[in-house]
Formats: sequence, structure tokens, C-alpha cells
Amino acid sequence: MSTLPARSEDQLSPSEVSALDAAYRRLEQAVADYQRFLGGSLRPGEPVPVHDAREIAQAQAAVEEAEAKLWRLREELLGWVRPGWALPAALVADWFSPEDTVYDEAAPKRSA
Repeated sequence: MSTLPARSEDQLSPSEVSALDAAYRRLEQAVADYQRFLGGSLRPGEPVPVHDAREIAQAQAAVEEAEAKLWRLREELLGWVRPGWALPAALVADWFSPEDTVYDEAAPKRSA
């Protein structure tokens, strides 16, 4: 657990922001690559897709590795510790849903 006080993103240097952005994009890409292995609706008569278990495991491992890297950076740079209740990205199919971008632009709450 980090002993550093929490920082806000606007206190980061340009290189720190760049590192966080790269880690976020890496996780986003890993989740996108993993999506093809997740179930979906089938049309009548359509065969059930079959995937190689090794490919699935590699894709899931890539998501887990990218997610761990992002959280390490968040803890190192921002003092944020991953909450115990946070679901792994590999289990949340719509983690990067386009509808969620509204939360990216929400103004942070300032304490008085």
C-alpha cells in the first residue's frame, strides 16, 4: 500500500500523464482484443463460435497484465489504491463502453 498522499491528475508532469495515458490505452486495447471471445447473441441456425483456449487465456492474461500496470502507475503517481471491491476488467465486458465517456468529463468534486 502506498504511503504517499493522494495527488490529482492535474499535479502530474507531462511525462507522468503520458505514462498513465499509455497504460490506459494499453488496457483499452487489451479489453477490445478480448471482446471477441465473449459471448453474444446467435441467430437461429448460426453455429456456436469455437475458440482456442490458449488464445483466450493469452487475451485474458494481457488484460490482467495491462490492468495491473495501470493500477501500479495510479498508486505510484497518484497515491490511489485499487479498491478491493473493484471487478477485474476481464470480467466487465462493457468496461470501456462509449456511453461511459460522460464520466470522463465530470468535474471533480472539490472539498471545501
